[in-house]
Amino acid sequence: MQPLPEELEAMIRAGGFDEFGQTRTRQFWEAQYLCRTFGGGGAGDQGWLLPPPSLETFSTVPLREPTRRERLESENELFGFTVSGHPLERYADVAWDTYCPVSRLGQHIGETVVTCGLVVEQRTHHQITGEPMKFLTLADWTGMVETELFATTYRNYGLATIRYPVLEVTATVEPFENGRGFSLRVLRAGQPRLQRKVQSDELALSVMEKTC
Repeated sequence: MQPLPEELEAMIRAGGFDEFGQTRTRQFWEAQYLCRTFGGGGAGDQGWLLPPPSLETFSTVPLREPTRRERLESENELFGFTVSGHPLERYADVAWDTYCPVSRLGQHIGETVVTCGLVVEQRTHHQITGEPMKFLTLADWTGMVETELFATTYRNYGLATIRYPVLEVTATVEPFENGRGFSLRVLRAGQPRLQRKVQSDELALSVMEKTC
């Protein structure tokens, strides 16, 4: 049975036909031809066994391939996760180098730090008082860390944990009782800094220094 047009497009976007050597853009237009030409046929329609016409007739039309990031976005949309790359590649515009990396948080036990990570898991809980709180697992390029937003913090910043897939947190690094790890007690949470914004701020500061 021939696939539906939307099913064929989803398979192309997911890279299901990449092994055949054609670019995804070419695959898409060949699929468009097949669907328009044989879309009305039944399961026994033999037209799908014939090769599609050459796309050389469209040589005057520029065919742009999806970027790596666009491919990752498609994979995440279709599967719920990226298949061909690290999930943080979707957030290359985050100013990761301006935050304390997860791998170095253990050097700041008892201190307040600002870090940033992709929310890979979140679960709500209730304190003894009955007030809601939330646990988050954040991941950056160096590792993962568990965080807690207790009732007051969750009440103030809970919306940010849903709104931003990558979250900036200001938190206290608290050691486990057994001394074999730590977690972050979140004080504030919000939108992460972006590379363009950081560069713009640095440029503005440089201009101010020169004019003062």
